Amino acid sequence: MNFETAVEDAVAEAKARNFNQSIDMIINLGKIDLSNPNNRVNEGLKLPYQADEDVKIAVIGDTLVNNGGDAADLTITENELEDLFENPDEAKDIAEEYDFLIAEAPLMPDIGQHLGQVLGPRDMMPDPMPPGSNPTEKIEGLRSTISVRLKEEPLIQLKIGNEEQDASNVARNAQTVYNFLVEQLPEGENNLKNILLKTTMGPTVEVQN
Repeated sequence: MNFETAVEDAVAEAKARNFNQSIDMIINLGKIDLSNPNNRVNEGLKLPYQADEDVKIAVIGDTLVNNGGDAADLTITENELEDLFENPDEAKDIAEEYDFLIAEAPLMPDIGQHLGQVLGPRDMMPDPMPPGSNPTEKIEGLRSTISVRLKEEPLIQLKIGNEEQDASNVARNAQTVYNFLVEQLPEGENNLKNILLKTTMGPTVEVQN
């Protein structure tokens, strides 16, 4: 797939705006039965280059907070977590504002019990880490991670970069998504109807083989 040319064309065909436009990848699928849960996809995928500058991560648990939590966008101590158990609306706000949660593994049963109904449907259950770990590396890894979700509609749309990034880097992100889907889909590339790229407010450009 000639992703680099498509990235260059998408940027060239977009009108100049007063903000840095993202570059989105749109994958239309065919010949796939999405009523079968085995054919759906809901995975985190680490890209070679960070696609979104606004990825927000929260860390939960005293030792994670103290051992590198300052690399996160929000830290939640165990006392603050107990407050969230009493205020599910506040937990809902966090789930909607943040992209990823990390929590000390021993806290996961209580989080599941008290907040599972809030976090579960939003695919925001925390990634567990052992107490005392330094979460810095995991935080930085998650900043380059995107959620690939294929549910009831045969369509996936993902942010894979922005117009100011090098086209080859955005193309590598696109190729990573493509390779991942070929492995995940029941019939591989035969399930891919077409792939389009576009800037936030620009026209779509079809990726050619």
